[in-house]
Amino acid sequence: MTITVVVVGLMAIVQTFPVAFKLSRTSEQATIATNLAQAKIEEMFYLDYDNIPIGVAEARHRLSSNPDNQFYQYQRETSVEYVDGDLNPSMSETGIKKVTVTTYWNSVIFSMEKSISIIILISEK
Repeated sequence: MTITVVVVGLMAIVQTFPVAFKLSRTSEQATIATNLAQAKIEEMFYLDYDNIPIGVAEARHRLSSNPDNQFYQYQRETSVEYVDGDLNPSMSETGIKKVTVTTYWNSVIFSMEKSISIIILISEK
């Protein structure tokens, strides 16, 4: 009887390992996506205000064309728009640009596309 209880307990524990591995991989993917978005944000931050184009600054694209590269599964796009003092979109120059960087990837555990966006405001100096 004791052996049966131990075996059932071990089987339950062993079945959690694949789920834990997938959850760990999902967290890793989200961290990589965040870092890729942050890298683009930092690149845009160091541009002169006048050199930051309004509209689609970077169309959605794969970050690597090589399927063996770890960044092949990630896509990124960058958009820029004027915003007013209340952070509402504006069609005219306001002295504030809102940069949105979105990174996309396919989740291992959910088998669906996931995304993360990072936003920064850049003002005219």
